[in-house]
Amino acid sequence: MMQINKKSSLDTYKIMFLIGSVLLVFLDAYELYGIPIPWLGMTLLLLFASIQYKLFYNSKNIAIVTLLLAVVMIPQIIYILFNEVSQGEIQYLFLRLLNIISFVVVLLFSVSYFKNEKIISFLNSSKYLIGVMSALTIYIFIAQIYDLNEFIRNRSNTNIFGDSDQSTFWLSEPHRAMGTFREPVLLISYLMPLVVLYLYKYKSNNYLLSIISGLALGLSRSNYLRLFCILFLTFILFNYLKTKEINKSLLLFLVVSLIMSNFGVFECNLNSDSRQCIEYEEDVQKMNASGEIKIDVNSDSAEFGLGNDRLNVFNFFINSLRDITPKSIININSDYQDYASVRVNEEMYFTNRTLPKYLLQRYSTQNFGTGNYSLLKYDLNVQNLFVFYTQAFGVIFPLVIFLIFLNIIVQKKELLKLFFFSCFILFFFVSPVEEVNAFYGLIIGAAYNLIFMKDDINANL
Repeated sequence: MMQINKKSSLDTYKIMFLIGSVLLVFLDAYELYGIPIPWLGMTLLLLFASIQYKLFYNSKNIAIVTLLLAVVMIPQIIYILFNEVSQGEIQYLFLRLLNIISFVVVLLFSVSYFKNEKIISFLNSSKYLIGVMSALTIYIFIAQIYDLNEFIRNRSNTNIFGDSDQSTFWLSEPHRAMGTFREPVLLISYLMPLVVLYLYKYKSNNYLLSIISGLALGLSRSNYLRLFCILFLTFILFNYLKTKEINKSLLLFLVVSLIMSNFGVFECNLNSDSRQCIEYEEDVQKMNASGEIKIDVNSDSAEFGLGNDRLNVFNFFINSLRDITPKSIININSDYQDYASVRVNEEMYFTNRTLPKYLLQRYSTQNFGTGNYSLLKYDLNVQNLFVFYTQAFGVIFPLVIFLIFLNIIVQKKELLKLFFFSCFILFFFVSPVEEVNAFYGLIIGAAYNLIFMKDDINANL
């Protein structure tokens, strides 16, 4: 009995360690002594999974990892041998490869570890993390509008001006929730899968958590969120048609998220005396001339679920299918930058031909006419995991993904669960986080075990 209690206590500590590591990953907007806090969380997940290597160390997994390493490394080695590579590019490549290794190691650990009662313990603990992060997101949303105190965002932003402060103000657009992340879309990319996973299997009617998390994520006004709310609502419909059962908690979360994401309020309309708004006094006066609170509705959005950036990436990917040979990870974003700046280069050519005075001074970040001249100087990110890795590793990447899903389909043969799992995986493939990481490995492994676990274990939920 004493040994059983010790084992149970040890498992509890392990779950707490994993939840603590995920919490660090969620603190994306902050850094400690120049080190981004999410990096610490990812490192802890990798170290923990590596220590537990006996769970997944076998000949089958060794063969899989060896094959994946060959697929990943061969294009990188060829590029380094036949091209002049800077130290910065080597560092960039090392970090990207480390992310891939972290993902694979943590995924193998997660699939092997989250069995039976361990996945239930992980879910029960994640409930508190979801509640805290959702409440904090709502508070930060209000704090940014009314100049209340929040933690200092000391990590640089994610846009092309890499050393500038994080953007938390929108003059001509509704305010958006970002929580402890640097961008609203990153809040969705990391928190939403954990919420969906918890509500998918938690049989109790947890309406309060559904409303709070739905409100927090909905305030981000993300097209990415809307798209997957619709996909998961489709799953709920199919599940009802087959089983006549409805997961009310998940349904409530999706509905609240979808409704809140289509409405927004302007910061300078609610608090015209805020620190940012007073810098645009004339514009704010015009905005508030009617004396009414303005509510923005997205009912007329022509690019629902995609947006200009994702459409540009999609067009780049379609255009690149003519030559889908493996390339180095180093090249992908520069290739996308070349594609995105074609029209700007054409405009600059005609501008210089007709107005030679522009040759006398370099405007690195200003726009002339319709072109965005910053594209010529600052690096762009593909911001799509599937496009990034297909460009890097060639046709073998989608082929490997297809074979993995084919193997799951043959083994499981449960269409509804396969549909939900496919939606869950698709969420990561179209994520603006363009590469896999340790957190993705943890959540995907947990989702696989949770969705396809035996019915007797599901009953305990």
